[in-house]
Amino acid sequence: MRTVRALLPFVGLFGFALVSPSAARAGEVTRIASSFEEDNPFDLHFGVAYDYNFKRASILREWGRANGSNRLAKDLVYQQSRQTVTPRLEIGLFHDLSLYLDVPIVVSDDRSYALDQRTEPCTFGDDVGGATGESQADCVNKNNSSTIRDSIIPRDGFDASAPNEAYGSFTGEDTETIFRGPTRRGVDQLYVGIKKALINQRRYPHLPTWILALEGRFAVGKPMRFTRDIAIDSSLTEANEYVGRGIHELGAWTALSHRHRFLEPYFGVHWRQGLRASGSQFKRYGDAQDKFNPMSTAGFFVGGEIIPWERKATHQKIALAFSGSTNLRYDGREYSEVWELLSDSPALVGTNNPGRARCNIAAAVAHAKANPLAHSDYLAVANQAPNSGGCSKFNGITTVQNYAEFALRVALNVHLSSYARLVVGANLGTTTRHFVTSADRGDPGTTGDPDVVEAETTDVNPIRRDVIDNVGRRYAVDDMLNVRGFARFWLTF
Repeated sequence: MRTVRALLPFVGLFGFALVSPSAARAGEVTRIASSFEEDNPFDLHFGVAYDYNFKRASILREWGRANGSNRLAKDLVYQQSRQTVTPRLEIGLFHDLSLYLDVPIVVSDDRSYALDQRTEPCTFGDDVGGATGESQADCVNKNNSSTIRDSIIPRDGFDASAPNEAYGSFTGEDTETIFRGPTRRGVDQLYVGIKKALINQRRYPHLPTWILALEGRFAVGKPMRFTRDIAIDSSLTEANEYVGRGIHELGAWTALSHRHRFLEPYFGVHWRQGLRASGSQFKRYGDAQDKFNPMSTAGFFVGGEIIPWERKATHQKIALAFSGSTNLRYDGREYSEVWELLSDSPALVGTNNPGRARCNIAAAVAHAKANPLAHSDYLAVANQAPNSGGCSKFNGITTVQNYAEFALRVALNVHLSSYARLVVGANLGTTTRHFVTSADRGDPGTTGDPDVVEAETTDVNPIRRDVIDNVGRRYAVDDMLNVRGFARFWLTF
């Protein structure tokens, strides 16, 4: 057992296995389909899962003070609701060895942004960041929002859910909602994995059940994009509804549990490496680019089941499960909470080939302000401006600071019979505060002084946009509330 404990920190991921009536002594987190046994020649498990996920977070912005210092100030409130239905299949390949497949189908994914007016009574003013030393504003409106100030979104916002009124939905001066994304739906990834019970308490009652698995999450859906041109061409609406991220994830997970009378503690760890898929929006433009792959994930969970009632003869059971988990998201880029705000913004037009091309951002912003219904022309205007050319639209994906996720989970596991199981529960989660626009300046080693990133040379990071990546202009996410309700139903054959 010392060898088992020593190996646990080096393998990873928690996952739910579809259940087998023959595995009566294993916990939910270590269930496995097992075939070609004396009393169980073949296991086939089919299930469906439903998840409702609600997120709300504060979108903060760095704000420069008169003394040269910076502070994080209120700007927007992000809100997202997402519904997912997941068909699941697991097949026993041999003794304690199974292959599983999950297909998460996003039924709806809606996102919106409001000016942060959650303080009562509200004080409005120009000094949201405390820059002047005068009485500091504690609420945000159109006059003091840094996102509007920097022309990242228009003063009257944008409503992608109503293309015919995209620029006219939030015209009131006292509006709170300022930006609404489209409803997205479809399939992002296909999960495929193989798992093995290295130890099974059903066979060796004095030992725990230990599952080790390899898993791949493969991109199958069209990558998400966002364009404001739907206001003038409704045929582009479909492209705004894609839900895929265009990323593959390869990793491993493990889980360990041990039943003792009416208690079953468990533990697990996981790791997944993020990789760009073909056709992904995660682009690589040059050697000076700091990040190009999506973020990776590592984490662990610990918890237990309490079994207040069980009838072993009929394979019926009621169990309460409690657990806590921590994930680290690290080293990469992401479709962050602000990506739709930034995508196709004239303020973020730029060149992906610094040192060989320049882009007149001011010309793009001025044109977009004066001609909202000819929004798409801003790129042509920027390219045609004096001493400008090679301009490209920004796709909204940003370099994100490493951050941690924390969650608590409670669930009710009901074994209805030998062939039917139901799990219902909820997760409550949050994240650490982190910057979501943090691309570095570039690589000083490509030209000239090896210690200085020289402006307008190939030293410059091609995905950096000063208006959001400069210290004093960066976006951050804080006060994340992540609530997820779920239900799982399985039939086992």
